[in-house]
Amino acid sequence: MLIVRWTGLGLAAALVSLPALAQTAASAARLPTVQHRIQAGDTLEQLARRYLGDTTQWQALQQHNGNIDPYRLPPGQLLEIPLNLLRAATASVDYVQGTANLHRSGEAAQPVQRGQPLREGDALALDPEAFVAVRLADGSTVRVQANSQITLQQLRRRGRAGSLQSVLELQQGGVEVAVPGRPDATRQLEVHTPVAATSVRGTRFDVQVTDSGGSSAAVEQGRVALQGQTDTAATVLRPGLGAAVGQDGHATAPVRLLPALNPGDLPATASDAQWLDLPLPALEGASAYQVQVAADPAGQQVLRNGRFATPQVRFASLDDGDYWLQVRGLDAHGIRGQAAQAPLRIKAHPVAPLASHPAPQAIAAQGATQLACTPVDEAQAYVLQVAALGPAPAEGAAPPASVADAEAAALFAAPVAQAVDVADCALDLAPLPPGAYAWRTASVRWVGGVRDQGPFGVVQTFALQPPPALPQEVQVQSHQGHTTIFWAGGPGQRYRLQALATPDAAEPQLDLWLDTPQWTVSGLPTGTWHVRLQVQDGNGLLSRFSPTRSVQMLPLVQDGSGNTVGTGSGLGLLH
Repeated sequence: MLIVRWTGLGLAAALVSLPALAQTAASAARLPTVQHRIQAGDTLEQLARRYLGDTTQWQALQQHNGNIDPYRLPPGQLLEIPLNLLRAATASVDYVQGTANLHRSGEAAQPVQRGQPLREGDALALDPEAFVAVRLADGSTVRVQANSQITLQQLRRRGRAGSLQSVLELQQGGVEVAVPGRPDATRQLEVHTPVAATSVRGTRFDVQVTDSGGSSAAVEQGRVALQGQTDTAATVLRPGLGAAVGQDGHATAPVRLLPALNPGDLPATASDAQWLDLPLPALEGASAYQVQVAADPAGQQVLRNGRFATPQVRFASLDDGDYWLQVRGLDAHGIRGQAAQAPLRIKAHPVAPLASHPAPQAIAAQGATQLACTPVDEAQAYVLQVAALGPAPAEGAAPPASVADAEAAALFAAPVAQAVDVADCALDLAPLPPGAYAWRTASVRWVGGVRDQGPFGVVQTFALQPPPALPQEVQVQSHQGHTTIFWAGGPGQRYRLQALATPDAAEPQLDLWLDTPQWTVSGLPTGTWHVRLQVQDGNGLLSRFSPTRSVQMLPLVQDGSGNTVGTGSGLGLLH
């Protein structure tokens, strides 16, 4: 077990004998004791009143100390005062965020609620991203982090209104402890873990249960003495230092806490309505990152908190507003480093529309394309912006896949087309020349008569290309009564051919795609048909349909194999 004690004034009069192993509230075989060095004139009644607040408890002190003679207390001898004889104290839930459950002996688990009183033996279990602040009777604050399990193993008060004697057991996760006021040798606050214990009077520190099953401690204010279960001597930790204890019970040498990240490098804004993505700069020496988002700069109202193996942080999103982001790196031993803190603004509403046309990286026809996006229920108007990226890509190539967020602001500073506060989420691109473009959209609403524009959505790219030209020359050839038409084609082009019963028919009788620029009239009943063509280029763009041309489907004679019977002159037989 790791033993950490405050090393300030008066320590010698208040050393605590810790259990050899960490205990739970339900299975503790022996509680810690306070050791009092007997002074001349001390009596068991006086000590019972001083420590226990009840002079009648002197016989319990006598029994615990081997039936010592109450009339002859030897000056200089150590007298043990069992902490379980002290008066019971209480605690309360100062703040709760997320899902946390209270487990109390003999009762069903219940959700933790703000202002809820807590008593000795209560256990708290927090879900991921949950946070609970517990205020002890002396004003000490225990901030329980996400995914933690902690038991209030002991809550006692020395005398009737004396200092608090508290023991907390942390089975999983981590806690931050802040003890107010000046160092007080009579106040006792311990945090036990499966392999360690910390004890503090008048300081700020934190305790973590590491993923490997060990523990770590880091000191922000004050000084603590640290001793592993199998160590023979304690080591003093001063502010800015930390240490860890492995499963073998050995404490590491003190190490300097990892430095804080530059607050200016922390993300300052977030605009996603579903996720709070916070890309952090990497910190040299960090094996993990502890991150929290709070409603106040003091971090008393923590809304999101968690530990992440990489600097890519994601939480469930929060309402629009101003928050505070705090980040700490954890070193290879799980020791938490110095904090970097910066304001964080979340603005995600009204949400941006989704792009519906053209598709991302699409090639669209120049002069015949309109941007379109999906309506948003909470919006009354929309903003659409188009920025030029450069020349149109070569045939078969696509425009850039994306535009970096850092480039977007400069790119859209001078849009080549835009629509502001339009009722329909659409924008005509007919005036734009061929080229590569990027576009983005935002929603607008009016709140109390004030215009409120949401964040722009993801930047999409597209390209405008002139549609392919229609064939100008069409040749007609006949052989054995079959008519074949030819036209000039281009590389990578495909052709759509439709045959209509009349030039203005609504539906074609025949509709097919051809990979070569020719077609032999077939697959139609005998008679006159009206044929039109459409060209598709290598980018998928379609031309307009050509004017119709008339072709004949003749009643040709066929042999037993289905081949046309012809004459020596190349004409087919009709009868």
